[in-house]
Amino acid sequence: MTTDMDRGPNVVTLEAARPRPLLPALAKIEGYWEQVRARRLVPSRCEIDPRGLEGVLAHAFILERIAGGLARFRIAGSHLADLAGLELRQMPVSALFLPASREILSEALTAVFEEPAAIRMTLTSPAGFGREALEGEMTLLPLRSDLGDIDRVLGGLVLTGRTGRTPRRLEITGQTRRSLVGYAGPAHLGEALFGSPQPAPKPTEIKRNKPSEPVTRMTRKVAPANAASGPAGRTVRPWLRLVVDNV
Repeated sequence: MTTDMDRGPNVVTLEAARPRPLLPALAKIEGYWEQVRARRLVPSRCEIDPRGLEGVLAHAFILERIAGGLARFRIAGSHLADLAGLELRQMPVSALFLPASREILSEALTAVFEEPAAIRMTLTSPAGFGREALEGEMTLLPLRSDLGDIDRVLGGLVLTGRTGRTPRRLEITGQTRRSLVGYAGPAHLGEALFGSPQPAPKPTEIKRNKPSEPVTRMTRKVAPANAASGPAGRTVRPWLRLVVDNV
């Protein structure tokens, strides 16, 4: 029987290899977004009803794009305010993160707005004086503004553990993405736009007749100007003459 003590350093248990289940609050936020989206590319901000997020509003937030990969809070739940130690409305979302993770966050937000994509992140908040280490996840889901631009985000954030002294700063330890472009319409549309180029058609070989083969030509003899007219004053149609050329 093999025990944990018998395993080498390169052996990973099945339990450790299993993906982490999504936290219930984030699962509800993502499920509501999918429901409102209704198989479209992206839902609109005006379609988000707080009643659909009942029970998880403390973990939900809305972001507005400022420029590029920068965004600020329009709405932030109490869980986020507790982590920051202040009201987050109108503050940049990067204020919640450690400097080393801000570039990663900016690149992820750019993907959310421009692909668009749905993104999940795994987060930690390091331990310190009066603070225990926190672990959690965040989800970022694109939304359209009233003008039709994809420049809003419905998000959710959950950290487990005691908050302790604030403000807490977050570190991004991993992320997964799901591009939404393939869900915008039939798959063949994407294939037509971005598929690999097709090879040019091969030139068609023109077969020439051998000299021994007769070449048949059809020539038309134009009727003279004074040609006789048929019934009702119609001019008799030109007649055809068969010529055989054995060149």
